Amino acid sequence: MKEGQQIHRWVFNLAASPAKLWPYVSDTNRIFRLLGAPPVQEMPLSRNTPKGYLELSHSILNSQVTWQEEPYAWETPFRFKVTRNYKVGFLEHLSIFTECIETDEGTKLIVKITVEPSNSLLYYPIRLYVNYVLKKKLADYLEIVDNSVSQGLHPYELNEEKSLIRGADKKIKRITKELEEKTKRKRIVRHLIELIRKAEDEDLKSIHPYSLARYWGEKKYSVLNVFLHATNLDLLDFSWDICCPKCKSPKNNFRKLQDTRGHLYCEDCNDDYIMDFNKNTHLVFKPHPLIRNVSNRSYCLGGPGSKPHRVVQQSLLIGDERYPELQLEEGTYLFRTHNHEGHLVFHVRENGTDNVNIYVTDEDFHSQSITISKNPNLGIFNHSSQPMVCFFDKLNWKEEAIYATEVCSNVDFNTLFPNETLKETSKVRASEVTMLFTDLMNSTELYVKEGDETAIGRVMGHFRVIQQIIAEERGGIVKTIGDSVMAVFWEPVSALKAVQRIQQIFSNSSAVGNAFKIKAGVHFGDCTAVNLNGRIDYFGTTVNLASRLVDAASEKEIMLSEALYEHPDIKLYLDKNTKTFFVKDSSKELKGFSEEEIKVKQIRLERPPMRLVI
Repeated sequence: MKEGQQIHRWVFNLAASPAKLWPYVSDTNRIFRLLGAPPVQEMPLSRNTPKGYLELSHSILNSQVTWQEEPYAWETPFRFKVTRNYKVGFLEHLSIFTECIETDEGTKLIVKITVEPSNSLLYYPIRLYVNYVLKKKLADYLEIVDNSVSQGLHPYELNEEKSLIRGADKKIKRITKELEEKTKRKRIVRHLIELIRKAEDEDLKSIHPYSLARYWGEKKYSVLNVFLHATNLDLLDFSWDICCPKCKSPKNNFRKLQDTRGHLYCEDCNDDYIMDFNKNTHLVFKPHPLIRNVSNRSYCLGGPGSKPHRVVQQSLLIGDERYPELQLEEGTYLFRTHNHEGHLVFHVRENGTDNVNIYVTDEDFHSQSITISKNPNLGIFNHSSQPMVCFFDKLNWKEEAIYATEVCSNVDFNTLFPNETLKETSKVRASEVTMLFTDLMNSTELYVKEGDETAIGRVMGHFRVIQQIIAEERGGIVKTIGDSVMAVFWEPVSALKAVQRIQQIFSNSSAVGNAFKIKAGVHFGDCTAVNLNGRIDYFGTTVNLASRLVDAASEKEIMLSEALYEHPDIKLYLDKNTKTFFVKDSSKELKGFSEEEIKVKQIRLERPPMRLVI
């Protein structure tokens, strides 16, 4: 051990599993605040700082402390480590290593802290402070977390109520009553009020309704409905995060869509990026400033808690190799580094390969793909000419986020905030959007048979059913065209689930679908979002092709483009539901695409009837 160096090793035996504890033990921003660390800020010290490294500072006892922080290394939900090398302050060096080991009783949590004071006179004061003050504060936090998680609670539910803005209690009482009357969702409203009153500032900086819906056991669209009405009543406020596509962090925030800019910059990545309606533009909420003041101070930057989509991050010197422990869910992951353009694609499946090695050279990545198992043996080898930071990111890295494509076609959103739209001159990219068109085939027959008044009522009822299903599957109706619906989804599998449910209801329910014959067309690709007559609309080849697919579909048929069918999430969903879907390969000549036949998949939810040919 180096002279003057201290090594502190603590062991905590907890009842919850590592997976359930990880969101809390890896939230270093929250932990550092609870341990009494001052807020940090970035302070550039050198023009030659390696990529991924941070230069930070904070103030203690009116003294400035500055350090260079190496990139956090972590393997979700097992372990993480951070190292700080100080330039000015009481310390020369600090490293923190935390490991979660699963046991029969729950989790053995090991925390190892290595400290090097800058002055020998500080050795014993620092040792006493770390061993008696910091250890006690961490133990208290872990006890609260373990108790709450073991009971199936969120830690904020065990908190005392926080201080609110003067007069906020009276406002909350009035708003609660009005909110319950408007939404008819008392349970969600009560959950929301408790969150605002008890949660820590970290929980309220950017509230994601969908993650709360999962925890509260409520439907996502129901929670979103309450949040939108709460914003309209000034209990909450919302804004738009536009995340950098490389580091995935919300580097730009705008209160209104009309304030957004198409071309943006990320200081951390030192790179330009663009606003994308379907990829990096998210609606986030926080308490209204006249209800509760939420601090924006940060106590840690770059920890694993700030990047929940990132399951692994590792630093490798030239020639280094790593064998990270992986515990993955089925889905698609991307492997990237700070030094290379592009990425590698890893599809995670039950029957994927168990052994895979990644040899990183100086060449960029070109979306090469492989299918791996959920717990593969992974080796990463740095054969490039420079040190690197590499990471595994989940492709759908913001599943809990509310994407602009989804919410801007939401009926409640458009009704409550009719002016919340893009500038009339704006044209915003919306990449990898899924477009669904449905059509009511026999509407003319329905009008003749039942009369205009009855038929119109039934057709409007059919629209309401479709609207409800689309909202529940995280989509939005862009517009209706006659008896057709144009809907947009942020991910392909949601569109397939929605049209599956639509077909099931109108095909099998005598109460709803006895007289309806629905067909659908679905396509996936890039398009452009614009403000058309005060509403968000979409234009481009993706939209045009989807509209032609529904024209080519037959009764009770779903017509999928080849591009959509080949999407990994769609293939996984179809593979898991082979008894539900009957897929037929085909080629169609589509209006406006007459140069060649378009490859499509004709899908039905029931086997076509046998025909006797004489």
